[in-house]
Amino acid sequence: MKRSLFMSLVVAALACALALPLYAAPAKKAPDADITFKAPEGMKMTKSLVKFPHKKHAEVKCADCHHKKVGANEYAKCDSKGCHDNVTAKQGKDSYYAAFHGNTAKSCVGCHKAKKAEKPNVPTACDKCHPKA
Repeated sequence: MKRSLFMSLVVAALACALALPLYAAPAKKAPDADITFKAPEGMKMTKSLVKFPHKKHAEVKCADCHHKKVGANEYAKCDSKGCHDNVTAKQGKDSYYAAFHGNTAKSCVGCHKAKKAEKPNVPTACDKCHPKA
C-alpha cells in the first residue's frame, strides 16, 4: 500500500514538473518592427497604407486590440476568417474597416479618441495614420 502510494506521488510530481514549463511560458512580446497594414484582397483602398508602430503601443495589452486567440500566446489577424473578414461593409462586427475606424475601445480610432485627454499627441486625424504619399 505504501509503495503504490509512493509511486503514485512520484508519477504525479513528475507529470507536474513536465507540464509546468507549458504554463509558465512567457507571454509573446509584440514585435519591435513596425507593421504596415495592407488592405485584404477584395478591399478598395482610398487612402495610403498605415504603418503601425508596435513598440509605441507596448503598454497596451494584446487582448485590448486582438480579441480572438488562435493559440496560447497567438492572436488572430483582423482579416482572419470569422473575425473582421467583411471587406465591403463600413460598419458591423465583421467589418474590416470598422475594426480600425469604429468608435469602440478595440478600434484604433476609438482607442485614440479615448486616450486624447491624457495623451494629447495621440493621432486622431486621418492624415496622421494615412500620410499623403
